[in-house]
Amino acid sequence: MSELPRDLVDERGARWRIRSAGPAAALLETDEPPSADLSRRLAALRTALWPTRPRSVHDLVPSFTALLAEFRAGADGSEVRRWLHGAVAVEPSPTPQHHDIVVRYGEGADADDLATRLALPWDEIVRRHAAAPYTVAFIGFTPGFPYLHGLPDELRTPRRTTPRADVPAGSVAIADAHAGIYPRASPGGWWLLGRTDAPLFDAHREPPALLATGDEVRFVPAGRSRTTSPKPPSPTGPERGDPVLEVVAAWRGAVTLQTRPRWGVGQYGLAQAGPLDEAAHGAAQDILGDLRWAAVLEATVPSLTLRALADVTAVVTGGGARIRADGRLVPTWRPFSLRRGAFLELVPEPNGSGATAYLAIAGGLVALAPPTGHPDLVGSGSTDVRGGIGGFGRALIPGDLLALAGPTRALRPWPGRPRYAQRALLRLHPGLQGEPAALEALHGGRFIVRSRDRTGARLEGPSIRLERHDVASQGVPWGAVQVPADGNPIVLLADRGRTGGYAVPAIVDPRDLWQLAQARPGSEVWFVPPDAFR
Repeated sequence: MSELPRDLVDERGARWRIRSAGPAAALLETDEPPSADLSRRLAALRTALWPTRPRSVHDLVPSFTALLAEFRAGADGSEVRRWLHGAVAVEPSPTPQHHDIVVRYGEGADADDLATRLALPWDEIVRRHAAAPYTVAFIGFTPGFPYLHGLPDELRTPRRTTPRADVPAGSVAIADAHAGIYPRASPGGWWLLGRTDAPLFDAHREPPALLATGDEVRFVPAGRSRTTSPKPPSPTGPERGDPVLEVVAAWRGAVTLQTRPRWGVGQYGLAQAGPLDEAAHGAAQDILGDLRWAAVLEATVPSLTLRALADVTAVVTGGGARIRADGRLVPTWRPFSLRRGAFLELVPEPNGSGATAYLAIAGGLVALAPPTGHPDLVGSGSTDVRGGIGGFGRALIPGDLLALAGPTRALRPWPGRPRYAQRALLRLHPGLQGEPAALEALHGGRFIVRSRDRTGARLEGPSIRLERHDVASQGVPWGAVQVPADGNPIVLLADRGRTGGYAVPAIVDPRDLWQLAQARPGSEVWFVPPDAFR
């Protein structure tokens, strides 16, 4: 198929370019500088494009100057690029939504530090911040977090040198050329001006994010507004199945319910979620005859104790776990019965292979709890901890009850059990900032896994040096290799933030990421060319 021209010119004379972002993403970007007008045009582009997307496209994520289209690895990338090509003439909607955000200026604020840095009295900082009109550039970093254009020049200041470990929910903040609001408590390096009670993200609401790309925002000092922030609706309880398992103990933050990834939610800052090792997750479903929407327990640290509340058939796939069912050792990748009242224990297997285990129950699992979000968001059932949706909206804790999701089906024979290597071979593609020297260093170096969670795998090895380690926040695809200032690469996984401000010199083929799910700390990682497995 013929390639599309690299540069497109819209009716305003702005130049646009479509380029590959690895084997499962494409970027539509402009050379225009970030602005409120550009954000409104990007919002209109996304609105126009999304209903006409090819079947392979599963997300379209806006940032300051671009839209990142993510699609199924192995699909026809030229079809996606043609789809993006036809979009640049779309004009923005003339009626953006307007929001007044009531702020208690001074609450938890960096008042003294900002007054010193900006050489302005605190009252003047508040006056200028509240007087400016703002436009939402995009939603990213965490679910519902708005990056806002419009910060007055005299209030611009670099981020904190050392980020805070915990910024309170509702904090109104500034950094560099932008304003923002933290919807939930999270780490952060922005300077704080005050707090708001505005419900920036509510998983039970449609849409879940209060603000959207292109919306207009005004900050109103508390006491000057007659309006009150809307309150989130009260959730109603789901239809509850029969409880089959009770959580007795679980490694903190390591065990979640996962099923299919959650697509189309990047514009809200939500993670795609879903299993880190799709093959092991799918095998657990297949062995028990479960449908692919059935939820499975994923344990990134296989340390879990459950009590059976009914007779069930179970299987554990993946790696890293030793299993005891009612006191007896049972093999992985083979179905077994668990009687009512019996205990099921997963403990780390020190001499085994792999690192992430999957526990499935015949009929599938569902959290015995109120719904954790709007039906359009929780339909996949996968847990997004930062978004608080899917499953319990968090990792499992003692006392949680798990119910049967549906009827049981016939078991299927499984040919064998894999042995996971202690070395990962990952196909590497040029990234959004694909500097030749960085790619050469990645291809030529031996790296080891320092740590890993559902967000990403942190590697140690030859230091990767770039012209710039920080960039304007951009959409980051699954498998993106970010390189922060310390030069150690991070491979981003299912629960990554959908936008990020670190350079991405390379992107791992998503079909190889299961190896990182099964990589223990100290495992080797080697990056190989894209055609290495042909």
